[in-house]
Amino acid sequence: MTFFRRSAFILIAPLLLPCLSQAETAAERLTQATFKVFNTDSTSTGFLMRDPAAPEAARTNVLLVTAGHTFVKAKGDHVLLVCRVKNEAGLWQRLDHKVIIRNGTNALWTCHPSQDVAVIRCALPPQAIFEALPQEALADEITAKEAGMTIGSRLFYCGYPHRIEASKAGFPILREGVVSGYPLFPATFYPTFLFSAATFAGDSGAPVALARPGDRLPLIIGLVITRTQQNDKLKSPEWDLTFKRDVDLGSLLHAVYVRETISRLK
Repeated sequence: MTFFRRSAFILIAPLLLPCLSQAETAAERLTQATFKVFNTDSTSTGFLMRDPAAPEAARTNVLLVTAGHTFVKAKGDHVLLVCRVKNEAGLWQRLDHKVIIRNGTNALWTCHPSQDVAVIRCALPPQAIFEALPQEALADEITAKEAGMTIGSRLFYCGYPHRIEASKAGFPILREGVVSGYPLFPATFYPTFLFSAATFAGDSGAPVALARPGDRLPLIIGLVITRTQQNDKLKSPEWDLTFKRDVDLGSLLHAVYVRETISRLK
């Protein structure tokens, strides 16, 4: 290669990098794969996966995974995916990107037939910086068992509780939890299980991974689908009040159902 060609490659290469994530730890990679899915009637959390059916596709062609009720409750033909970019000064900024979810009355996403998870193919803007996780980041039952997942296992997850963002750039908030429900397996008989963590509206669809020191790829064992509340009522002849209290419990759907939903994509 001549000096001129080497120089040209050096100049061109940076132009190819904006969509590449520089994350190194499992927590960073999960953070950069997680995005707010916004709609005036339904706001949740989603995460990005590579499309196993299109290994040669452009890197910006990805799968968006979230809770099924996110798309069902959303009004109109689109949701906004809160993407992230960097400006000329190298500072993070948000970029709201439209993802079409309906063609008239026809849903463009794929839902699992019995569980609350949905997947849709979408194309991100070329300047977006993100991580699209490979299929091996989704635990199946064998992988989860081999990783030692059981009651008491420590977890970390990314989400948008009450639509709160970690920064103006739209990053999710990373939190920790513990597997609290039992038994966990077989997933076909116990599709969901409880974990001890503060979960709120906006966390639906949040990816939850096993906390294992030294991991560079997150092992997602499920996604958040519900929160748990205690409802206390006070009544009198003149009024009827209900006090709702979060009890720091969330419900996870096994990641095997995310795998099954991806396999159903046309």
